[in-house]
Amino acid sequence: MIEFPRTDQEVRQLERFLSATEKAPATDELDSLRERAAAHAERLSSAVSIGFAGEFGAGKSSLANMLAGADILPTGPQHLALPLVIVAYAEEPETTVGWWDQRTRTYAGIALEKAAADKPDFISVGLNTPALREISLFDLPGSGALDDSYKQTLDLLKFVDCAIWCTNGTSAWRETERRLWSQVPEELRANSVLAVTHTDLPPVRDALDRVLGRLEKEKAGMFRSIVPIGTPVAVRAMSQEPEPDFALWETCGGQRLAEEVLQAASNRRQKDIDAARADLDALFLPALAKLEEADLPVKLADPAPAKPGNALKDSLSAALPPLSNPILEDWLEAITGIYEDLRQSSDIAPADFLRSCQEIVEDFAERLNDGSEIDPEADWIPVEFEKATDLLLLLQFESGKAPLRDAVSILAQLSDNLAWAGTTVAGPQTKTGT
Repeated sequence: MIEFPRTDQEVRQLERFLSATEKAPATDELDSLRERAAAHAERLSSAVSIGFAGEFGAGKSSLANMLAGADILPTGPQHLALPLVIVAYAEEPETTVGWWDQRTRTYAGIALEKAAADKPDFISVGLNTPALREISLFDLPGSGALDDSYKQTLDLLKFVDCAIWCTNGTSAWRETERRLWSQVPEELRANSVLAVTHTDLPPVRDALDRVLGRLEKEKAGMFRSIVPIGTPVAVRAMSQEPEPDFALWETCGGQRLAEEVLQAASNRRQKDIDAARADLDALFLPALAKLEEADLPVKLADPAPAKPGNALKDSLSAALPPLSNPILEDWLEAITGIYEDLRQSSDIAPADFLRSCQEIVEDFAERLNDGSEIDPEADWIPVEFEKATDLLLLLQFESGKAPLRDAVSILAQLSDNLAWAGTTVAGPQTKTGT
């Protein structure tokens, strides 16, 4: 099963940068960085868009319906002329009509006919389908070889992250299709799929091996993969009761197409993450470090050398009263784990160690925000963990052994915080913060 890349960590770091610099003195450089960071955050928080395109009658709407898991887009010969239709996630079913230069209008439920009557530039259909949290489907109007509709297709393909070009298996990959697709940017072509449709028809099925052989020779520089599919068979396979016919779903091409679409979307998401991470490391965090150094200098005392492995847990536990605090126990186990890794891999890069520390602190910061595992009077502790996350991020851009000692100091300080917040031992404990 394809794992869709998570963006939580990068989005949180981008939002922290934007929050920390919100009240900083405005400069052209900082404004540019903030705009760039906001664009990354918006991109990583949005679904990856999959475009379905092809000439009239290629079966693209049928494929979009199949992958959306809902029969909402009209298919086959019909008189309902539709513009671009976007299928996206929504808590409740809704239909939104929109224009490039006007405000949108929303109707409750699925109302394509009513929406089409408004003659909009695009229609968005919202469905409560979990998969649509990660991807959105763009059903582009069909293109023709004898009119200017191909220009509209090219314009709309600019809005998608990857595409499924549907070619009718009865006359697969005609010259008009090749000519149009060759005008699509290379980056989009490299992460798109050619779907050969109508393979359930006997004439197509009988000649499929020969057709696929020809297409494979022509795919270089045009598509990442070619998938033959009999859409009606795939739809029938998934609608079987009491459970889908998975064997039929696989043999008709449905499973492979779904995997190829998810892989293309996953590739694009990973590219977005890599771009955001590169800017975080090269631009945003160094800029934040400069602001911290200029306006909020942080000086951490050099602690005594830390004891690795279980010795660290033992030394910390010895300094604390008897505990019945699950979150502290989990915390001690987590930091013991990273010191054990450090002991076993003496050549571990300092930046990797600091990043491991930062990720653990960030995880516990989220857990603490619930508030149910610490004393109600200790509502300041989640803030301390968030501050520590930022400090550990900044330490990754310093050199020498001092950042490692500072990281140990931060972890020990947070351990003390959790001991105070969760202990059930009688007697006052000392509040300390990072």
